[in-house]
Amino acid sequence: MTDRLRISVSGVRGKVPEALDVDTASRLASSFASYLEEGRVAVCRDSRASSKMLSLAVATSLMAAGLDCIDYDLIPVPFLQYALAKGKVPCAGGIAVSAGHNPLPWNALVLLSESGYYLEATEGPEVFNILEAGEFKKAGWETLGRSIQEKFDLENYLTSLGGLIDVPRLQGCRYKVVADPCNGVASPFLAPYCDFFGLELVAINQDTDKPFPHPPEPSPENASQTEAVVKASGAQLGFLMNSDGSRLSLVDEKGEALSEELTVPLCLLALKGKVNKAISTVATSSLVEWAASRSGMQLLRTRVGQSSVTHTMAAEGALVGGEGSGSLAFLPFSPGYDGLLALTLILDWMAESGRPLSELKAQLPALFRRKIRIEVPPDRIYRVMDRLEAVFQQDAPDITDGIRVERPDAWFIIRPSTTEFILRIMIEGRDPKPVDSIEDEIRERMEL
Repeated sequence: MTDRLRISVSGVRGKVPEALDVDTASRLASSFASYLEEGRVAVCRDSRASSKMLSLAVATSLMAAGLDCIDYDLIPVPFLQYALAKGKVPCAGGIAVSAGHNPLPWNALVLLSESGYYLEATEGPEVFNILEAGEFKKAGWETLGRSIQEKFDLENYLTSLGGLIDVPRLQGCRYKVVADPCNGVASPFLAPYCDFFGLELVAINQDTDKPFPHPPEPSPENASQTEAVVKASGAQLGFLMNSDGSRLSLVDEKGEALSEELTVPLCLLALKGKVNKAISTVATSSLVEWAASRSGMQLLRTRVGQSSVTHTMAAEGALVGGEGSGSLAFLPFSPGYDGLLALTLILDWMAESGRPLSELKAQLPALFRRKIRIEVPPDRIYRVMDRLEAVFQQDAPDITDGIRVERPDAWFIIRPSTTEFILRIMIEGRDPKPVDSIEDEIRERMEL
């Protein structure tokens, strides 16, 4: 089941080499080059063993089509999105070789616009139509593209990030932080980040030459090591990132891991008085409504995924958006989900309030939630969804993305993942009993 390629509007992902190999990467890059027709394409990769191989296939295919490859090599995907958005090295688009939260056998190619956004629903299909047709742009020997090495301007990134907060105030706190980047691509950038903001860094799992020590998905389930180090070191905060640096989850000063669902609500509270509209998804915790209301923001919901969230932000004039995976974007800074952005906003709020993270999170209502992953063969996923939609029809479900049902004591959503061949289920309520009851009901109705 995992040997099939997963296709979305913004790219492809799958297990290497069974689903995603050099030929697939080359063909997709050729399709993207044919779609763009001309210009330069910025490329980056994460620290996975297969990423160098796939990025080379991407680069040579771009060059064969007559487009220059601007190779940023090993940098986080949000850094590439920032570079595209700021336009210091103008490009027609970008390709990121990184599978973010997916396990190590997987990899992905993510297609980006000239301004750093994930491709949207009207753009991606055009690229895949070219891929399906198999007719690619080919340059003559005298017009082949070039491979140009480019160093990411980290100083500019940090200065721009610092412009969002009170840097001297944060520097004066001298917070000690424990970082677990999961041996991902953000690893080499954490020390300069901490130096810039006056943080004392205690880093674990920061060797990009080693495999991931745990699933690269920031969450309490993967935070036991960070929790222990926070307690042992007396740090004020710990954090985890995924392999491309786009997601963030936190550990408070008591060594207690916070759900990744709390990242966006905390950031909305940190932005109180600075933003009047926010975007999230139908699959994100109801805490985002509570935080938005407390912060004087209107909250709109859309489909799951960075493409949906950030394009809705742009269309609605919303400056901030994110989702329950621990992902946040702030358009005045960049259109990309960025873990360091989220971290900076929360640290600044701690410095401004003079309160520890445990007290800030205590403001949030206590909710019980359960996230469930159920593997379903690709050829059965939508038949199962059709059956469930009929079963829950009496609940008047929201079908913006999957099936979302609101009940007096809890809500739940069932939806096919866009990154894996699974159904994702989230249930949230004020009491554990309805959460348990709804899980039993869903499993029974799925006949599992």
